[in-house]
Amino acid sequence: MKIKELFVKQIDRPINGVIKADQHDDESIWQELDEYVTTKQVTEYLRRFFDAYLATVDHPNDPAISARMGVWVSGFFGSGKSHFIKILSYLLSNLEASNPASGERRHAAQFFESKIKDPMLLGDVRRAVAGKTDVILFNIDSKADAKTDRDAILQVFLRVFNEMQGLSGDAPHVAHMERHLISKGSFEVFKDAFKASNGNDWADERDAVDFLRDDVIAGLSAALKMSAESAGKWFDDARDGYRINIEGFAELVRDYLDAKGPGHRVIFLVDEVGQFIGKNTQLMLNLQTITEELGVRCKGRAWVIVTSQEDIDATLGEANQSRTNDFSKITARFHTRLSLSSSNTDEVISQRLLQKTPAAKEALTAVWKAKGDIINNQLSFADHATAFPRIKDADDYAAQYPFAPYQFQLLQKVFESIRKVGATGRHLARGERSMLDAFQTAAVGNGDKGIDALVPLYDFYPSIESFLDSSVKRAIDQANENPALEPWDRKLLRALFLMRYADAVKATVDNLATLCLDRVDADKLALKRQIQESLARLERQNLVSRNGDLWFFLTNEERDVSQEIKSVDISSAEVSRLVSELVFDEVLSGQTKVRHRETKTDYEFNRLLDGAPWRQANQQLTLEVLSPVGGDYELLTEPKCIGRSAEGAGRAILRMVNDARVDVELRTYVQIEKYIANPKNDAASPSLKRILLDRKDENRERKARILAQLADLISRGDYYALGQKLSFKPLGPTVILDEVLNYLVSNTYSKLGYIKVRQADPAAEIREVLSADTNSQQKMALDGEDGNALAITEMRQYLTVAAGTSRVLLSDVVDRFAGAPWGWRPELETVLLIARLFMAGEIKLVMEGSDLDPKSAAEPLTKAARFKQVSILKRKTADAGTRTKARDLHREIFSLQPRDDEDGLVADYRDNLAKRKSELERAKVKAEQKDYPGAAEIAKALQAIDRQLAIRDSFEFLNAMLSNRDAWLDLAEDTHDVLSFYRTQAPVWARMLDGIASFADNREALAKEAASAQALTDLEAIRTNHTPYAQVNRIEALLAAVEKSNEALAGTRREKALLSIEGKIDEATQAPDQAQAAPTLRTSVLQPLQSLKAQLAALVSIPRILFLQGRAGELLDEAMDKIAAAAAAAKAKAVIKAVPNPTPGNGATPPPPVPPAPPAAKPIRVVRVADLGGKTYLETEQDVDAYVAKLRAELMLAITAGHPTRVQ
Repeated sequence: MKIKELFVKQIDRPINGVIKADQHDDESIWQELDEYVTTKQVTEYLRRFFDAYLATVDHPNDPAISARMGVWVSGFFGSGKSHFIKILSYLLSNLEASNPASGERRHAAQFFESKIKDPMLLGDVRRAVAGKTDVILFNIDSKADAKTDRDAILQVFLRVFNEMQGLSGDAPHVAHMERHLISKGSFEVFKDAFKASNGNDWADERDAVDFLRDDVIAGLSAALKMSAESAGKWFDDARDGYRINIEGFAELVRDYLDAKGPGHRVIFLVDEVGQFIGKNTQLMLNLQTITEELGVRCKGRAWVIVTSQEDIDATLGEANQSRTNDFSKITARFHTRLSLSSSNTDEVISQRLLQKTPAAKEALTAVWKAKGDIINNQLSFADHATAFPRIKDADDYAAQYPFAPYQFQLLQKVFESIRKVGATGRHLARGERSMLDAFQTAAVGNGDKGIDALVPLYDFYPSIESFLDSSVKRAIDQANENPALEPWDRKLLRALFLMRYADAVKATVDNLATLCLDRVDADKLALKRQIQESLARLERQNLVSRNGDLWFFLTNEERDVSQEIKSVDISSAEVSRLVSELVFDEVLSGQTKVRHRETKTDYEFNRLLDGAPWRQANQQLTLEVLSPVGGDYELLTEPKCIGRSAEGAGRAILRMVNDARVDVELRTYVQIEKYIANPKNDAASPSLKRILLDRKDENRERKARILAQLADLISRGDYYALGQKLSFKPLGPTVILDEVLNYLVSNTYSKLGYIKVRQADPAAEIREVLSADTNSQQKMALDGEDGNALAITEMRQYLTVAAGTSRVLLSDVVDRFAGAPWGWRPELETVLLIARLFMAGEIKLVMEGSDLDPKSAAEPLTKAARFKQVSILKRKTADAGTRTKARDLHREIFSLQPRDDEDGLVADYRDNLAKRKSELERAKVKAEQKDYPGAAEIAKALQAIDRQLAIRDSFEFLNAMLSNRDAWLDLAEDTHDVLSFYRTQAPVWARMLDGIASFADNREALAKEAASAQALTDLEAIRTNHTPYAQVNRIEALLAAVEKSNEALAGTRREKALLSIEGKIDEATQAPDQAQAAPTLRTSVLQPLQSLKAQLAALVSIPRILFLQGRAGELLDEAMDKIAAAAAAAKAKAVIKAVPNPTPGNGATPPPPVPPAPPAAKPIRVVRVADLGGKTYLETEQDVDAYVAKLRAELMLAITAGHPTRVQ
């Protein structure tokens, strides 16, 4: 039995090895459906797809589900992704296929009733195909006019959508016109009018519409009733005026679906979209947006299914490796992602191509039973580098015969490697040959052999021979004509070529024997000898090379080297490392620090490229260069660069402009350098070494070009610093770098200007400051501009906090103020500030456990290596005896037990002193008032406490307390009485002062009383005593004695005064009655007198009582005057009413009567006894008579004048 007789179907029958989207003949469709193999993986992917598809059918109003209408089908070369989506197109459209041979007709879903074993999946398929669906399957590369257009993908989608509807695909503006005519119901009229004018059908001529202006105008005029002029204007402007964006396209699809009904769907199946997109980011985003818009607007009724190579590098070709980020992002937009692998290639090939007849199975089973172990040994590899599968049993052997199990996996790697390295032409790279075709070709070539034959590796060469580059194929073609070679040599050369680019199996003699085995029971030892002899001949002909036990196929060397260089795998990190080296070390001249123009000081800076540090990166300032090779380059827009420059402190961003050519040059440079550096080239032939030297020279020139390009990209780049975009004139890279970094220094170190005066020799200035021999000189160092007062204040504030309770190293202080926001450089400027504070006595310096004096401090303060040895305010520790004494003193002062440890003891002292100070300050507020005691003691105590609290060092604090022990005890005793006074006795003291003040008016009368006179004397003595604390307890009794006498004296006077006032009130009460005054007048004259009486009733001041008694007479006079005036006014009004009305005569009106003037009120006259003059003392009867005579004369004079008179 021959091999070609083993198969159920003819092995040499036409098989569509490569599935093409635009191939729709009946024979191809039937074969594609009939022979499609639903492997386990394919079944799973069909389940995932239909789950997602039917979810949008079941939940059309759920936006989260309806947006999941993108499917990304990926897979390596030969994985069957194109066949998969074509099968989906058949199923979704429920295509009815026809068998040209038998005339049988069958719907696509019916083919899968026997292929799909899962009844639920089969049910889902039937549900999916039951709906009305428009399926649009196309290869995007064949439909696109050009990839360079920004909206190339949109134009393809619009074209195929228009074609599906029967509209013009080549001219979108024409399709737009057709769609408009259809919506108006005038399309048929247009076509009839066009045909009447043109003579041909519209569908046949519309592709040449630009040449048919008159005919189109005639059609439009008839269909839309347009004037010829309007139709002509539309025709002239239509092509340029028609515009559509992605939103508009999605609206078209939605309108179409709405017109077709709610259950209708449109499926776009796009083959090879990944290869079409390549490295064009805009096309990636274009596809992404189309998918998103269709999902949002069509709510799951429009689907996009695309295919792409799973290997992104293979898809992108020579694109920048960093572009993989963009590619992964667009795949993420597709919720359903199906990654087809070639793991089931053997299953597909076995079922489609190698299915055996029962007789063949029986014959092959017999061979296996007889030679199974021999066959597995024959087909094993020596190094076991790759774990190829072995034949399991007779059924496995029969299913795969005449091929070995390893060939399915190996051939995939070989073909993929050849395609990636570029040894083939464009056709194989685009999938013009498949694994199925390769195995069929090899099987047909061995069809006449018996069933003891096996297919060797070299028999797969013819399946790709016609697609190889001429530079690769030439060596093999020349070998065929070389008389020095035998036919077997040419076969081995083909096998070596296939193995040249695959690492799966090493090309040793043993492995070559396995690969070239052509019979089940071949003598392998003899085959090895044959191979060794053949390799020797091939080596002599310079067609192969040897490296130890390994043999390699050689093409034309120049071409071979070029192809290998392109296949060198380089990472983005390697390219970035090269860019860093060229930019920072070459273009920017290795600059690591910048000279600040204003301060003439150098500042180091970190150098980063695309976020990765170049060399050391431990400085405060950072310059980051964003290059086109960076993974996030295109994502770093201006707002993001601004935000990135604001991160941290002291960051500047330099974003180079983009240039795609630079990326190609960089990658080529790295690949060549890496290839040349490959250790295998050390053993290269002289001719290959010459090629490598030529490549090295070429790379030297390329490097010069790259440097010039990078310098230009930097000069034309964008610059950002500290959250701001900077603008500079076009300058060289180093000049721009200087501008950017100067801006960065000035704005990062906002306190840089605090050091206004900089020393030409800071070390000499430090020595001079330390040599100052008077306090005045030391203090002057802190004042004025020369002392940098702002910087001194900043340093002082920091040391107060940092060095107050713990040691701080000089080196740490220097490092702190070298950073943001100070930036004080050089470091000796900071040390100079420390020296000034040291000489002013504000800090102390300690080194190696000893205090530094000015003389010994000069050397460590001027040598940076010694900074770590110098401490500022290093603490001393009190011994146990000192602590014990200090605790005892604390108990005596505060009557409290302090803590034992030094820190706790000092803290307790400080807390209690602070509390005592607070209490004294509260007492001080009262003590500073007049007549309060203790002000001097309080001031003295506060001064002592402030002086003690100002001591920051714990050791010195305790020493100061103990050295002034007696003073503190005296102070504690003195302040104890003062504070006790203000805690408990101050209210009594306040009452005493108030009492003495209230007795002042009656003091003269009280002094005449024996009891009150002594009490007043005692109170006054207490008030003027500086330490009255022991006598405060007498105050209450003394006050009571004085108050008793005061009340007795005042009571007598008050009683007489009240009687006098009551008499006046009686007179004021009777007068209104006699004058018949109104009630309001009565109230107004009595109210002041009654109020006066109420005031007087509460008084104890005798002078005040006498005053109010006299005031009562005045108020009575005022009351009488008011009553008299009111009485006079009442009489005048009565007279007016008594005058009779005049009698009219002779028609004349008599003049009105003149009312009599009211009687004038006579004022009360007060005769004051004290004003009568005369002798002060009356001693005789004659003195009395004279005085009385004068008084009588005054009284009579007033009465005679008609004045009511009152004696006072």
